[in-house]
Amino acid sequence: MNDKLCCNTFNFLVLNRLYETGFSDGQILCLGVSGGADSICLLTAIANALDEKKVKQPIYVFTVDHKIRSKEESGGDCDFVKNYCDSLNQKLHYVKIICEVCELKKGQVLHEAEIRNRGIEEAARYLRYKVFENKILLLLNSSENKKAFIALAHNENDQVETLIMRFLSGSDSGARGGIQVKRTVLLENDKELNYVRPLLKVSRKEIEEYLTQQNILWRTDATNSNNDYLRNKIRNSIIPVLDKNVPGWKTGVLSGSEKANFENSFLEKSIEGIEWQNENGCLFMKQKDFECLDFVQKERLVYRAINQVCDVNRMPFSFVKAVCNGEYNICKNGVEITAEQGLLKVKKSKKKATIYGFFDIIEEDGLYDFDFGSLIVKSCKSGLAELEFVTKGGQNYYLNKVPVPFSFRSRQLSDWVYTKSKSKKSVSDVLSDFKIDADHKNLIPVIEDLSENGKKNIIAVWGNIFGYKNWIV
Repeated sequence: MNDKLCCNTFNFLVLNRLYETGFSDGQILCLGVSGGADSICLLTAIANALDEKKVKQPIYVFTVDHKIRSKEESGGDCDFVKNYCDSLNQKLHYVKIICEVCELKKGQVLHEAEIRNRGIEEAARYLRYKVFENKILLLLNSSENKKAFIALAHNENDQVETLIMRFLSGSDSGARGGIQVKRTVLLENDKELNYVRPLLKVSRKEIEEYLTQQNILWRTDATNSNNDYLRNKIRNSIIPVLDKNVPGWKTGVLSGSEKANFENSFLEKSIEGIEWQNENGCLFMKQKDFECLDFVQKERLVYRAINQVCDVNRMPFSFVKAVCNGEYNICKNGVEITAEQGLLKVKKSKKKATIYGFFDIIEEDGLYDFDFGSLIVKSCKSGLAELEFVTKGGQNYYLNKVPVPFSFRSRQLSDWVYTKSKSKKSVSDVLSDFKIDADHKNLIPVIEDLSENGKKNIIAVWGNIFGYKNWIV
């Protein structure tokens, strides 16, 4: 079989899997495209297959600049997607691709990560999906359609990595089924958005072979090699060991996921009609109705309530187990569960306001304003800069020989620095050693080297701005 015929077969395989999710020609179709191999493959296959069928179909492409990498990297990804859509449009006869670059504000992802307390990757995903939903709601409101579809490029490798991640983190029974082919979200005005994943049974190797056969390029995210992220650690360190030592392990993992989905379907049917009531954001049901259920039914209902009240996906099982075993009047991770006057109640716990993070990528000289003062950047020789920070009280502090570009930001939970002995130490431990007041911990600037040779290492923790020590690497 020649390459052209093989690619054509692949195109229709992907399109048919899109149809299997409930999509039909003429409905609103959107794609989230990052510029990576997976999303470029998804766009190419669907567009070519629809065009081959002579379907007059607009495809709305959304590419998001999260502003958490340098302008060259994240902006370059968006430019690549825009240019690829333009070149694809020149080859298509019936399909029209409409590409929109969606830019988040600098520091928005870090700010969201601080609020949600779940890390940068999760915050970026959350904001990205909010962008999708807002854009698609506008499309729905300007048409007669009640539903829209957005195709995402999760593949079989992503599924396996996700299943391992969820196993290692002790996820609830509902999560052990892995990434779902279809997830429906209800938007305003009874509009429906369907997230669909036509590539979920296609391997990354097959995707790259498909693109290579057609000489189609793609972008590679440099952070994929950063093993500070759990997914990368699984992909780069754990999976190669399993591949070498445990033949057939992927088939077993995927089969387990399929079985879990059947079990989840049965469990969902068993609790049909058992719903939490909602009053001003507090969920409740009769305590006796809850206590007569089986443990796994209780578990599902408790997780469902927690996610509805606080959107928490990392609640320790020990907390949920305690509730299912009749221990009420407890609080964890911003969720409070109580038993009052025969009612079991789940609500968001009240907590003191905290100071959230800040983030900026500095690529040139200038004045940069923050809530607690201003940063002045002056270039020096050999790509280094002199930094001056002026507090709101008018005090001046200096750092010299800082490589450009760099990020000036608040700490993240996963941050670490090198010690004099070249070992690693968490920034949280550094701040604890400095005996930094809790109100200041999220305001101490972290300087991260983003230059070509910097390997994104933290080179300074600038404590003396608030009267503490500096940590200079």
